[in-house]
Amino acid sequence: MFKRFFFVLLIAALSVFGLLATVQADEGTPKAVIENTSHDFGAVYEGVDVIHDFVIQNKGDADLEVTDVKAG
Repeated sequence: MFKRFFFVLLIAALSVFGLLATVQADEGTPKAVIENTSHDFGAVYEGVDVIHDFVIQNKGDADLEVTDVKAG
């Protein structure tokens, strides 16, 4: 009786994990493409603000989330 219960539980668990893997595979993968990954401002005087925009394109087939950006 215990072996049968364990077997049914095992089959059910594997089925759930298989469904989750299928759902995740269908969602796709994001792919960040950054043409220029660095920028040199040259000589900058103290107190002067400098700005540069980095363009990040998503070439994947899922949403791309940028969660952290750090200055170098």
